Amino acid sequence: MNLVDRYGPTVAALVGGVLAAFAVRESEVLDHTIAAKDGLSGVLVTPQWAGTVAAVVAVTALTVLLRLRSGVWAAATALVGAAAIGVPAVVAVATEPAVTLNAVGAGLMLGAAAYPAVGRRAPLVALTVGVLATTVFFGVARVWRVPAPRWSVTLPGDPVYVPVTVPLPVLAVAVLVLGGVALTTRRVESGAGVRPTVVGVVLPVVFLVLYTAWGSTESGPVSWTVAAGLAVAATLAGAWVLPAPEGRVLLVGLAAAAVTVRQVHYAETAWWWVLGGLVALVAGVMLGRRYPMPAVGMALLVLVTATGLLPDGGIVDTVTTTAYTLMLPGALGLSVASVLSTNTADPPVVVSAALLPLTMTFFAVSAPLAVADYGWSNGYPTSKSGPMVTVDSPLPIGIVIGTVTAVLATLAFIGRSDPDRIRVFARRAGR
Repeated sequence: MNLVDRYGPTVAALVGGVLAAFAVRESEVLDHTIAAKDGLSGVLVTPQWAGTVAAVVAVTALTVLLRLRSGVWAAATALVGAAAIGVPAVVAVATEPAVTLNAVGAGLMLGAAAYPAVGRRAPLVALTVGVLATTVFFGVARVWRVPAPRWSVTLPGDPVYVPVTVPLPVLAVAVLVLGGVALTTRRVESGAGVRPTVVGVVLPVVFLVLYTAWGSTESGPVSWTVAAGLAVAATLAGAWVLPAPEGRVLLVGLAAAAVTVRQVHYAETAWWWVLGGLVALVAGVMLGRRYPMPAVGMALLVLVTATGLLPDGGIVDTVTTTAYTLMLPGALGLSVASVLSTNTADPPVVVSAALLPLTMTFFAVSAPLAVADYGWSNGYPTSKSGPMVTVDSPLPIGIVIGTVTAVLATLAFIGRSDPDRIRVFARRAGR
């Protein structure tokens, strides 16, 4: 076994996962909450739409590649995906079509990256960790760059043309890596099951419908709670109809989506928090690979989410910051590595689970927020001194629903991990 065949799929999976998640997060329109007031047309520029398109395209592309079993087609898929992402760097593309085009490209590249990872545990771990870590800690990108001016609400006949989400040199390198690995790696004879593929495609569409109907940023707390609750129920049902290994992977993705109910923002001086989080992530992955403890990782995700229920101020802020910057990456790495190191799950479910924080945006995007309190300014800039890390929080109902979701995902995970115990409990209950 040569080095490319041994390590290539892992490198390609990590590169593809990070790039795809970054492209989707970077495409977020700054005024999508205002555009949402336009109804159905406004949904086409929301993070929910971008995540849904990316997930459906990724699962579909991977399923087709598994049927074709051709490295040439996988390399071509990566090339087409990079071209779709890079179009705005060559021609002018308005905001609305750019969001969809970018999501299609991200989905194609993710599908191409997942193809060599099929049947290999380490590459599947790298793919999932790459997507989840980039999604959850996208705020780190603010340390070295300013968000691009992506606006959708403009005057008639005066569209805004958006820049590319990923620089062309980075896309070129990614295509070389993904294409080279796909062409040279020994293929593992494995196909995609019908149920995993159906769940991977249907769930994001269900989330989009629920978001549009009741769970957008324009929805009230009651409507949002109904939408989020139905989305969680649909995910639990999907995990239940899948085989146990695939169901457990999906439940890890559900807990990861719930923890995004709070968002982390880093100041320029917070580099050592970022470094600490990276170390915790790597340590969690290594620990999970050596000593699989998925239930422990899931329990830590519950604790991190529940920190939002603590009162603000004083030592509590330090606890929350530590939980989201150090404990969360370690918990993600531990959960993902543990569940994928003990079972080889169907690839479409792994991709779908990794993208859950992007397809189930009820927590990260549309959780009810408190009314903003604006004030007057003298026009002079204020002092740049402030906390190095801040953790945004929605209304308490958002934290409660997020925590309950993480708890339900953990309990369901434990149930799917030991079905014999569940049967014993069922017999005792029936006596």
